[in-house]
Amino acid sequence: MKLNHKGVGIATAIGIVALVLAITSSLLTYAVFQANLVDKNIERTEAYANAMQSVDATLNIIARDQNFDPAYFSDLGAFMGVTISAYSDTVYTVTSLVTTTKEITSYFSGSASVLPLTSSVFDYTGQEPDFSLDPLITPTNIMAQFIPIFIQTTFPSITPQTEFTDFNSIMTYLFSLTQSTGSYSLESPSIITNQSNPVVSGHWYINGDVSLSRNQDLFIPEGYFLIIDGNLNLGRDSEITGNIIIDGTLDGDVRNSIDSKLQGTFYVSGDVLTAKSTSFGTSIQPTFVLCEGKTVIANDSTGYGYFLSNKFTGNSKSIVITGGIYPMTPSNFTKTIIYPNTTLDVNNFFDYAIPSEVPSSDGGGSGFIFTTPKMN
Repeated sequence: MKLNHKGVGIATAIGIVALVLAITSSLLTYAVFQANLVDKNIERTEAYANAMQSVDATLNIIARDQNFDPAYFSDLGAFMGVTISAYSDTVYTVTSLVTTTKEITSYFSGSASVLPLTSSVFDYTGQEPDFSLDPLITPTNIMAQFIPIFIQTTFPSITPQTEFTDFNSIMTYLFSLTQSTGSYSLESPSIITNQSNPVVSGHWYINGDVSLSRNQDLFIPEGYFLIIDGNLNLGRDSEITGNIIIDGTLDGDVRNSIDSKLQGTFYVSGDVLTAKSTSFGTSIQPTFVLCEGKTVIANDSTGYGYFLSNKFTGNSKSIVITGGIYPMTPSNFTKTIIYPNTTLDVNNFFDYAIPSEVPSSDGGGSGFIFTTPKMN
C-alpha cells in the first residue's frame, strides 16, 4: 500500500513493524488462551466426568482380570460403553467419546518392560522423522519409577510404595509421608512466600497454591524434592531452580511478557505455561518439563531442556532449545530450532530427579501398566 509519494520514514516504518508484531503476538496468545478455555469448559461437563469414570473403571477391571482375549475386550467394552482396541502388537487403547471431536483415551499393556530413558526418548530431539514416542512413556509413569528410588535413598528407614496408578495416587502416597516422622512435613504456602528469595530448607509438602512475586526467586537445593499440592505461579522476572512436583498448573502467565528462568525438573499434573523470553537450564543442569497437560513455550525462549507433555505449543524460529520436545499427541513444532544435547550424562539423573529406566512396550516384558486417561 502506497501512503504518499514521499514514502514512509524509518522511524514510522519501525513503529509499524513493531505494531504488527505486537498484534500478531497478541492474536497468537489469545488463540492459545481460547483453546485452553474450550478444553477447560469441556472438562466441567457431565459427559467428560462420565467418560473419565468409564475409562478408569475399565482399566481397573482389566488390571484385575489380566485377560487379553479379544472376546473379553469386546464384551467388556460393550458393557462399560467404551472402545477397547489394539494400538500395536503389545499396546491397547481404551476410549470414550466426550463430544464428536473429543475423547478420553488411555493406553495399556500386559507385556511392559523397562528400557533406558536415554535411548527411548532423550537421545532424540523429537523432530526426527523416525522418532515415535512410546505411549507408555508418560510423565506419571516416569515419576512413578523415580519416587521409590528417591524415598529409599533419602529416607532409608522407609520401605517405599512401588505401585502407582496415576498422578493422584502418587500425591496420596507422598501426603501419607507427612503423617509419619522423619520424612516430609506438611507446610502452608507462606513458608515459601514469606521469604524474599525463598530457599527450601526441608522436605516440604506444600498444601495450597504458591504465587511468587516479581523478582522473587525460588531455590530448591540438591537432595530436596519440593511437593506442591496446588498451582505454582511465577512473578515477573522470577526464577526457579531445583526439582518440584506440582499437582496443578505451572503458570508463567502466557498472556504477559515475563523474563523468567526455569532450571530443574518439573513434574506437573496440569499445564505448563511460560511467557516470552523464558530461559531453560544449562549444559550441566538441563531443565525437564514432564507435564500431563499442555506445555506452552512462548517466543524468544532458549536454553537446555526436555519437554514431555500431552500437547505442545511453541512453533517459532525464535525458540531455540538444546535437548528435545516430545508431545504425546500430534503437535506442530517444525519451525522450532532444536539441537541435540551431547552433554547429557545418565550418572546425573538422580540429581535431576529422573530415573535411568522407564516402562516401555518394546522389550517383551510381562508387567501390566496403563497410562492416565486424558482428553485428546
